[in-house]
Amino acid sequence: MHFEDQRIYRHQIYTLIDITKTGVTSNNPDYERMRNKQRNWETILQILSMRTQLLGVRILKTEKLDVKNFDFGEDYKGKHRIWAVEFDVEYADLYLRQGDDYGVLKSDFESTPIILGLDETVDLPMALFYTSGPSKNIYFTDATQI
Repeated sequence: MHFEDQRIYRHQIYTLIDITKTGVTSNNPDYERMRNKQRNWETILQILSMRTQLLGVRILKTEKLDVKNFDFGEDYKGKHRIWAVEFDVEYADLYLRQGDDYGVLKSDFESTPIILGLDETVDLPMALFYTSGPSKNIYFTDATQI
């Protein structure tokens, strides 16, 4: 492959789960809340990294917004805190295969345990990522090709 043929494919994740990157990696009781946020962030990175080497991961914004403008499950109404992450990979069809609508990532994330009771503003039936159904709390989009 020639250098000019290489492309980077950018994707985004939106979630209602607190995945704040705090940098706290030690188990100190004084920083347990910050450590748990970091654990959720690490879960995101580990799942994404199962299929490829990530080229870049950026936390976009964490805002309290009306969920009607997003693709979350019908269990959620009104304003909730939303975390957004953008990441790059070098293979076009790694996550987004024609007609697949991110089925690979949905499968990888579905029912993965998470830590709740942080800064999320939603109530979930269980402490899991839900990629479909009325409790859908995470979804994926194709940001752009660069």
